[in-house]
Amino acid sequence: MTESWRTGRQTLQGHRVLRIGIDPDRKALYDRINLRAAAMFHQGLVEETRRLSIKYGEAARPLTSLGYRQAMSVLSDQMSLPEAVAYAQQGHRNYAKRQMTWFRREREVHWISGFGSQEEFLHQAMQAIDDHLGALR
Repeated sequence: MTESWRTGRQTLQGHRVLRIGIDPDRKALYDRINLRAAAMFHQGLVEETRRLSIKYGEAARPLTSLGYRQAMSVLSDQMSLPEAVAYAQQGHRNYAKRQMTWFRREREVHWISGFGSQEEFLHQAMQAIDDHLGALR
């Protein structure tokens, strides 16, 4: 892998790539993130974390990731459950913001507003694909 990174990779040649980016409303995205993070805890993340820490040890690297880290804090009485949920929500929102910043740097992305599961988004994505393929003919 080190050698691969050192030598780099060949650019994709002979192909026309269509990149479609999902651009949801920030507030709606953060609302979804907050709901998902809370659901993780309410569906047993703390108990799952307890079992994993017993099986693999508290120092297991995956237990330091978003959500698990906060669940570990609940198990060690460093945070209450509501605090852990709030910290996990903030962490996931921060991560999403970093992802958006990263992808915004990508060139030649066809950005579509909304979420990928929305009918209008799917319609616009299909139209972009049809337009892209039409330009190739």
